[in-house]
Amino acid sequence: MDDAIGSQRERELWQRIDAHDFGTAGCALPFARRLAREHGWSQAYADGAIREYKRFCFLAVAAGHVVTPSDAVDEVWHQHLTYSRDYWQRYCPEVLGSELHHEPTRGGHAQSRLHYDQYAQTLASYQRWFGPPPAEYWPDARTQTASPARWRRVDLTRGWLLPRPALPRPSRGQLLAAAVLLGVAPLLQALPLNPLDFSGPAFLLLYLVLILLGAGVVVLVRRRFRGDSDAVPRGQTLDTWAVAYLAGGTLRVVDAGVASLLAGGQAQWDSRKRRLAVSRPQDVRDYPLDEIARAAAADPALPRIVRRVKPRLQRLRDQLLSRGLLLSDGQRWRIGFASALPFALLTVFGVSKISIGLARDRPVGFLVFLTLLVGVATVLLLFRRPERTRAGDALLAELNRRHAHARRAPRDGDVGLAVALAGTTVLAGTAYAAFHESRAANNTSSSGCSSGCSSGSSCSSGSSCSSGCGGCGGGGD
Repeated sequence: MDDAIGSQRERELWQRIDAHDFGTAGCALPFARRLAREHGWSQAYADGAIREYKRFCFLAVAAGHVVTPSDAVDEVWHQHLTYSRDYWQRYCPEVLGSELHHEPTRGGHAQSRLHYDQYAQTLASYQRWFGPPPAEYWPDARTQTASPARWRRVDLTRGWLLPRPALPRPSRGQLLAAAVLLGVAPLLQALPLNPLDFSGPAFLLLYLVLILLGAGVVVLVRRRFRGDSDAVPRGQTLDTWAVAYLAGGTLRVVDAGVASLLAGGQAQWDSRKRRLAVSRPQDVRDYPLDEIARAAAADPALPRIVRRVKPRLQRLRDQLLSRGLLLSDGQRWRIGFASALPFALLTVFGVSKISIGLARDRPVGFLVFLTLLVGVATVLLLFRRPERTRAGDALLAELNRRHAHARRAPRDGDVGLAVALAGTTVLAGTAYAAFHESRAANNTSSSGCSSGCSSGSSCSSGSSCSSGCGGCGGGGD
């Protein structure tokens, strides 16, 4: 939040930036309206983009390191530069107190990597001063570097521009209620009291309605048995490895640990053999990295590392159980039985009608298919039980919000936590992408500038600096 800006100098800087009107106050076509018109944005989105641009400019001066804007922020910057008198004669000298340069990219893989690092650092600094960066203006690094192909200048006299339709997204409750109402209405007709004596179409309709009702019961049961979402005291924190275990169990802990070892230069990943090589496992002392390093030394194949490490992570599980963030085995089995019961009864109901239909020489093929699906759902609900309590889900959601910058563009020091929260997907586009690609069985590799240069610009406070793929760079004094 803006009130996180601390020193008097920083507050005065922000007040000047926030109050700046781009020299178009009172004009028939002010800055914000022109921005919305030229980019096809709503006025609300354009106003938000201007807000983010101002925050970016604050970071360029106050953060003390090179900063890189997102695409939306860069578009605002481009437009501001066209108001050259305001930008160079008022904004830079009077508002920012220093020059803020914008320079095209030189291109190349090194520039791409440089600007990834700058973007990651920018998001981290943004979080420090303003809270979690809004995803609609500050996307993850992979989206940011892959986005330039989406941008085109369009002459509307030579072509049509049709917006992608925004389809309504009803909630699950609304869909369930609508389906039940549509299904029940025909059943209000005069029918036998015994549903097993219903005609084939009427019974199928009833069966579909009961399936939907059963799904609603399952949702309510699983919600009720998993406790309250506010059962954990506010401000509770977890270390990286407890977060990883909470988010994805043993495998997530190993993934986060491997990423941390790679970032720390303590291990190398062989993408061809899909093996982890730890040069000096005896030097790795922090738990559970030490367990992962020793397991890798014994057998570097990742699946066997996971099997070896699993029993050694019990302390993480015990910690999360004691805090009410994970469900015990007994709780999980109770949830499985309770949520599978409605579908088990429906399976019996369907089998009974199938038996009667066969005895009466009636077609039952579609009912057999539905009953098999319900039976499969029963087994899945029984054995695919939730791991976390609702409080665990709530804490994980809060941690994702609190560390949004790390999820979108992790720095080396954030790699372990980013993987703990979101999995190895966050490594795409980083120096450790090969590990993610091996994990995802994806043979494509990250490319340099050819994978997409953004606006290809950079900024610096007080001096010119280079730019590259994936965005712009800027720096403070």
